[in-house]
Amino acid sequence: DRRAVFDVYCENERGEKILVEMQRGEQQFFKDRSIYYSTFPIREQGLKGEWDYELKAVYVIGILNFRFSDEENDNFHHEVKLVDLNTNKVFYDKLTFIYLEMPKFNKPETEL
Repeated sequence: DRRAVFDVYCENERGEKILVEMQRGEQQFFKDRSIYYSTFPIREQGLKGEWDYELKAVYVIGILNFRFSDEENDNFHHEVKLVDLNTNKVFYDKLTFIYLEMPKFNKPETEL
């Protein structure tokens, strides 16, 4: 019976679901949490009775005021999908996680 409360939960004109989570402080297991959150809009698409299992896309966007790790990577934008490791091709394109690590975003206003 665990529930989730999202900061912003939207649906676009194509029926795709968009979850936006804004995190000020570092959250332990945030990646796990975002995976868990993605299951809610997936499950709610299930129809009773006859159903073909076709799903609309789900996007989880995390705007983070912390870094995922201490690695020396300057990329502030991460787009994560399910990928076949043998082919390095996207296996399923209807589930996307986008993470923005704001402490790594350091462009001056003139570059925006």
